[in-house]
Amino acid sequence: MTTRGKIDRQEKNIMRSQLEEILDIHRTLDKKIDNYREVSISSEYRRFWNELKNENMEKVKSISRFMVLKCNR
Repeated sequence: MTTRGKIDRQEKNIMRSQLEEILDIHRTLDKKIDNYREVSISSEYRRFWNELKNENMEKVKSISRFMVLKCNR
């Protein structure tokens, strides 16, 4: 493991694998948020679910970008 410079291939593979697991969790969460939003009657609650969904999707984009840039995915 290095603190600067080139990151070892094995470490990149581990990080990519870990991030893929986190992405799966976020995608599952996105589906749950959709389900809860659909059954919510209150417009205030639906707005909140929409905000939560948008924040979650931003996390998915951020993780995906990191994987492409730093883990050679």
